[in-house]
Amino acid sequence: MKADSGSSFATLTHARLRAAQGDVKGAGRILRVILEVQPGHDEARRLLAEIKDRAAVAHSETVEEVVEAVTPAATRDLTRRFRDALGHRDADRPAMRLASWLERTQRNRGARHDR
Repeated sequence: MKADSGSSFATLTHARLRAAQGDVKGAGRILRVILEVQPGHDEARRLLAEIKDRAAVAHSETVEEVVEAVTPAATRDLTRRFRDALGHRDADRPAMRLASWLERTQRNRGARHDR
């Protein structure tokens, strides 16, 4: 179960929804992923024990051949993705800030000399 971060999300809420809808296998898969990433997650462990003996209800969800692991996203990864989505580049940011500062400085300097 290996994959890049951000490609899949496993949450306790999602597992609870799956279990409530009768998808015990899906809920169990999500809970096992959560426990793999966070072994000390007591609530996930309790829910997994609770649904272990439940009968599964048939559902029409397609089964993925390759199961992708969920890895926690780092703040810097999310920041970079967010900026990329907005069209900003980290390399351009210092240049843009400097250009803005120079423009303000020149505008303010000109305003002082016009008095």
